[in-house]
Amino acid sequence: MLLPLTDSIEFTAEAARVCKTVLPSGVRILTEEMLGAPSVAVAASVAVGSRDESGGHFGSTHFLEHLLFKGTERRSAKDISIAFDSVGGSSNAATAKEYTSYYARVENAALPLALDLLLDMFSSAKITKHDFDVERTVILEELAMNEDDPEDVAHENLAEALLPNHDLGRPIGGTVETINAVDRDSVFAYYKKHYIPQNLVITVAGGVSHERVVELVQAELARIGWDGSGAPNQRRNQDVASLEVPEPKRLITKDVAQANVILGYQSLNASAPDRFALGILSTVLGGGMSSRLYQEIREERGLAYSTYCYQQGYSDAGYFGVYAGTSEDNAVLVIDLMQAEIAKIKQSGITSSELELALGNISGGLALRFESPLARMNRLLAAEIGTGEYLSIQEVMAKFKSVSNDEIVSVANSVFSDTPTLVAVGKSLKGLR
Repeated sequence: MLLPLTDSIEFTAEAARVCKTVLPSGVRILTEEMLGAPSVAVAASVAVGSRDESGGHFGSTHFLEHLLFKGTERRSAKDISIAFDSVGGSSNAATAKEYTSYYARVENAALPLALDLLLDMFSSAKITKHDFDVERTVILEELAMNEDDPEDVAHENLAEALLPNHDLGRPIGGTVETINAVDRDSVFAYYKKHYIPQNLVITVAGGVSHERVVELVQAELARIGWDGSGAPNQRRNQDVASLEVPEPKRLITKDVAQANVILGYQSLNASAPDRFALGILSTVLGGGMSSRLYQEIREERGLAYSTYCYQQGYSDAGYFGVYAGTSEDNAVLVIDLMQAEIAKIKQSGITSSELELALGNISGGLALRFESPLARMNRLLAAEIGTGEYLSIQEVMAKFKSVSNDEIVSVANSVFSDTPTLVAVGKSLKGLR
């Protein structure tokens, strides 16, 4: 199901009613009514992420994630916290490379309050100089915390090494340098430019009807003066970007007990037709305890506690990572084993029993994942601000089940065609230099 940018639609999926309404102001509202659900998940989101920052604004996206909770013209930061606590709700935000989302989970009866709070934060944040300076310190502490996690450091460096001079290669949270360099006025200008009705996407999933959500949103938008006219901003172009040659190797020295190693490859974007074949490949290679990497590296040889792989797809690019944490003495051997398993799939694909196991793994994972209103709400958001394609669980599984072994071999040889980028974080990494 394609979700046209400017059209309102309604359909059913997984015995749930899915609807989309585009208001005259350009605000988009998407809901999934889950009959009998006692709670709802609601988000106010904008299709602007860290990749959209430019000179003078680096770090602004993540700064705003923090600052919108610091108070509005109507509420202090404490008022916002008390309001959510008064109904036993939870609230948070997520900054990604292509979007920023502010969300809450509350009981059904508290949805009016949650929408009031989120839209007040989204539209009327004060962003005072005092709050800005306080949050700069908080963000620097957050970056320091992440820097103390060698696995996180490895993953951040992989994106930068694989996508050189590309906006997707920049860290989501910014760096110490960019956070210290950006000023309050630049962040406020970034806020005013992007946090507008034409960029606003409201997603709700749970025990509430679409008509009720639209009624509540319209009332809130009228209160804040966002009930004018305008067309929603276009989705990102899904054409595959032309990428520069990645770095062959990036070694980061840290005083840690293990070598955290990743082999990385430039890969598929989020809408690539081969993404379902790559999903099965990823599951077989490193998607669980029965995967090839887990069995060979951990179970058979005891060389690592954690080993896995993952695909990260964006609108115009993507990358694939194969990770393990191991002792420095075993790092070279572990990398050789990773490459050996990849070579086997490039040569012969996977077995029929592995395919059956992977399909069961994926099917069960989807069923468990989408039990919660929060996951369903995020699926609506991903569909609307991403490709515009909404697939039910049944449609997703039909795509996976149609994948042949020849397609898996083909996507393996496409993604793993070049020499991988090696990123490693460790104390000396002598064997990898």
